[in-house]
Order: sequence, then C-alpha cells, then structure tokens
Amino acid sequence: MSVAFKNISLSYKEKVILEDISFCISRGELLGIVGPNGSGKTTLMKLVAGDFMPSKGVIKYDDKDLKRVSLLERAKYRSVMSQSQNIIFDFTVKEIIQMGVIGGYGLKNEKEVAKKIQHIIKLLDIEKLFFRSIQTLSGGEQQLVHFARALIQIWEMSHYETSKYIFLDEPTSNLDLKQEVKILDITKNEVKKGLGAMVIFHDLNLTAHYADKVLMLSKGKIAAMGNPSDIFTPDTLEAVYGLKVKVLKKPFRIFHF
Repeated sequence: MSVAFKNISLSYKEKVILEDISFCISRGELLGIVGPNGSGKTTLMKLVAGDFMPSKGVIKYDDKDLKRVSLLERAKYRSVMSQSQNIIFDFTVKEIIQMGVIGGYGLKNEKEVAKKIQHIIKLLDIEKLFFRSIQTLSGGEQQLVHFARALIQIWEMSHYETSKYIFLDEPTSNLDLKQEVKILDITKNEVKKGLGAMVIFHDLNLTAHYADKVLMLSKGKIAAMGNPSDIFTPDTLEAVYGLKVKVLKKPFRIFHF
C-alpha cells in the first residue's frame, strides 16, 4: 500500500513549477524530500495532501485516485503539518490538539480520546502547556503543539493496521536540538509501527540519519532519488546546491568546504 505520484506536472499560468514527478510513499518508510529553496518541495507537499490538483498526471492513495477522495475521507488516513501555521484566534493547546482528533476520528469515545491525548502530550513533554493559549507560546513550543495535532489525527497505539500517512514540511525549523531530535525520533518510531511518512528536510545530515529514502528536487524536477548514501555524493550535491562538499561514510557526515 502506498501513495503514488505518476508523471505529475504542475504549471501556473505559463510557469512550470513541477515537471514529470513519479515516486511512492510506502507504509513503514520515511521518505525525505530535499532541495534548494524554490525547487518545489512545499508545492509537492501540497499536492500530496490534496490542497490542489496537478496539471498533469495522477496521485493515488492505495490505488484510489485522489480526485475521488473527499476531504473528510482524506483526514481519516493522512495528516499534514505545514511549514507555517497561522492561528489568529486565541485557542488553547488542548483545543488545537483536539482539532486533529476531530479531523481523524471524532470525539465519540471521550475516555479513549483523552488517553490518546495524554499519551501524545507526555511523549512530547508539553503537559505544562496544555491549558495555555497558543498565542502565548514560543515558536518552538507552537511547533511541538502542531506536531501533536498532526500526529494524533492518524495515531495508533501499537500498530497501524490500515494505511495511514503523515506529511511534515520542515517540522523542526523552529526547534532547539533536543526538540528537533525528539520530533524526528517519534516520527521514525511511528514509521517502524507501519506509518508512512514524507518529511521535507533542510538539514542534509538529519535527512541521511532519519530517511529510508530521499527524493532530491532541483528546479521542479527530480535530480536524484534513492538511499541517502547513494545520492548524497559530492558531485550530485555540487550540481544541485552549487557547493563543494566532502562526504564521510562512517559515520555519515556532509561537510561544506
């Protein structure tokens, strides 16, 4: 089971934004998306989330055309954490996280839902923030709350019996090192339980450590795709990023010089 992109292209007016993109997001796999600014990473995330449809090609969720999947149905098996979250109302952290619950499976069994929420906020160490206004939190604290909302929407305690996916656009951008590792460790653990994940990374070393496979974009096209150790080479990185780098294999590290 997978989310499959087949020959996807997207144009706006006469500008080509993405061109001939094909790949899969599989259950039990973390796919890392990397590339320079303006290469089409966030646009790709919006397409896979169903925010808008491609100009050409087809996106399939477990062999079902995304065009035929309603927003309500999508919310039951895929969650999205965008790069920026604009919350203009004075919601509490509890209310923000409950939005994920309502989107995924509703509040029918309140005791069971409460257990799930308590587990997630303890996992992220944000219990002390639970009744605070989202507007009073730091950028990093807000990032953790939005990750909690995205995670609980599709979260299963032990194993993902059905196909579920999480899409994260630079989820660690406002976090300190400890929080950064926490979010990526949690995501990787959910992947081991059978969740499919697509994560846009800024840091190539973090990508190499956490991603099972990597898709590298450049100017709206796939520049490389495969295992991190195979595609993170000095020649490929210089061609895509315009920087000379050294790549150490054990432990895997990328250095600019």
